[in-house]
Amino acid sequence: MKTAPLVDRTSEVELYARLISPTRLAAVEASGLLDGNSSEVLDRISRLVTRLVGAPISVVSLVGRGDQFFPGMNGLTGWPAHQRSTPLSHSYCQHVVMRDSAIVIANTSQDLIAAENAACTELGVGAYAGVPLRTSTGETLGALCAINTRPWHWTPEQMHTLEDLAAAAMSEIELRATARALLHSNQKLTEQVVRDPVTGLLNRTGFFTRARAAADEAQHAQRAFMICVLDLNHFKHINHSLGFDAADAALVETAALLEGAFRDADVIARIGSDEFVVLIDNASESDIPYVTARLAASFDVHNASRHREFVLDASVGFADWNPRAPVSVSTLLQRADVAMRESRSLV
Repeated sequence: MKTAPLVDRTSEVELYARLISPTRLAAVEASGLLDGNSSEVLDRISRLVTRLVGAPISVVSLVGRGDQFFPGMNGLTGWPAHQRSTPLSHSYCQHVVMRDSAIVIANTSQDLIAAENAACTELGVGAYAGVPLRTSTGETLGALCAINTRPWHWTPEQMHTLEDLAAAAMSEIELRATARALLHSNQKLTEQVVRDPVTGLLNRTGFFTRARAAADEAQHAQRAFMICVLDLNHFKHINHSLGFDAADAALVETAALLEGAFRDADVIARIGSDEFVVLIDNASESDIPYVTARLAASFDVHNASRHREFVLDASVGFADWNPRAPVSVSTLLQRADVAMRESRSLV
């Protein structure tokens, strides 16, 4: 087995560069096992280490930029166990990462570097044996280690056992990372289905999904809400005369205005070429003058602050939803659209 002393000829700069490698740190982050997250499988592997190697403590350690995290552990006590982590000032596993090799310390008090580490002075680590947790692409994420509170001679057989269990731990870590990446990818694809690619707002599909859920919640809570439809005036002129870039800019600016004018609880979407809709939570017909004035002021301020070939102008319409006489979201949207077509411009 390849092992490395804590003191070797490799420069400190080179060792630290391995520790803070962006590729390595990204692989650690991709595990999803940082910040106190635990794994039943990795805890079980740690229990196997203590049983088979005979050490009272075992830890699966993932080493970050400034801390090490313990998604698997057994026998650890005190604040490191509670936090499932320690700063690197209390870490021998960082040396496994930096040297990409097993580290074996029979007596930490007699090792020049180990004796100065807070794992020895504060945590009472008397002996340490750690082997790399290495991905299939060659990134060393951390170590599987066995710890004794007193000096201990580690046998070759114990080290081979650690290596076998480290391989099992690494399989679990990579499996979790793959599953996490797939979940994230699926979430992004799902989000793309319900988002407008130009403005980033919800599209028609996303709006109806959110709006129907909001209507169900409003019915349950017996509270009102409103639908506001907003249509950009002269959008075709902007598109035909100034081009697609100007038209897209008008849409993006309008989306930003709406996000600034409404609350996080409101549902904002682009549902047509130049048509936007907002579900205004916990609002009724009496709020229409206030909402209209707020929108008009937002457009006025925006237009006054921009010097370009077009101004943003819109027409709006409202329809309110009453829990005592509920209608479908589609019906409400139609009513608001009719009101919009009968309205005057905001600016």
